[in-house]
Order: sequence, then C-alpha cells, then structure tokens
Amino acid sequence: MDKLLINKAMKMPPIQRVALAELLLASIDNEEEEICDAWISEVNERMNAVNEGRSTLLDFDALFQ
Repeated sequence: MDKLLINKAMKMPPIQRVALAELLLASIDNEEEEICDAWISEVNERMNAVNEGRSTLLDFDALFQ
C-alpha cells in the first residue's frame, strides 16, 4: 500500500476522509442494482419513520449498559 497516499489521506478533514472512503467502497461494490435500490429504499423508509415519529432511535451506549 502506498504510505504517502495513506499519510496524505489521514491529514484530510474527517468529512473528506468519509467521502473518500465512500468513493473507494463504491468503486468495488458489486451489488446488483436491484439490491442496491432495495437498500436505499429501506434506509429512506427508516429515516422517514423516525422523522414522522413512527419509530424512535436508541442510544447505543445506553442500550449496552
């Protein structure tokens, strides 16, 4: 692995590192389009349920205490 590239990436602000990671992962994502669309729909439905009060989020730390 190119250490220079890794060192340069690690100096990026966190949000830019996240965007880079997403781009890299997307470049190797071999899921069929139908599966990808289904996951996107599921995530959108869950976000809508929380926003509309039909579902609530759990605090991860509180959940495992």
